Amino acid sequence: MFAFALSMTFLALAAAPADAVAQPTQFQLDDLRAREEAAQRRAVDQGNQLQALEARLRAEQAVRDLARPSPLVPAPDVPPRASPAAAPAMQDYPMIPDAALAESNRRVRAASRDPR
Repeated sequence: MFAFALSMTFLALAAAPADAVAQPTQFQLDDLRAREEAAQRRAVDQGNQLQALEARLRAEQAVRDLARPSPLVPAPDVPPRASPAAAPAMQDYPMIPDAALAESNRRVRAASRDPR
């Protein structure tokens, strides 16, 4: 019986540290959540600052690129314009006499005035 009591006391002492580690309180949990949220906000803020700095760097690089003189681009090879002598002669095109054009114009105007 003494051995049983001694073993029970030993077991109670061995189990005591496990019971001594109490579960975190609600206050501790809320504090931990608040710290996690603050860390997350800091990470987002740092990411935003990094993106702003990268955009600023790209803008400054673009300004430097525009300020730098560009190498001369050679002029494109443009064929010379056709000279008047190379233009086709007027006699190559069909000609309509002025009287025929006037008569056609008169008929069109008459047809547009006379509704049928």
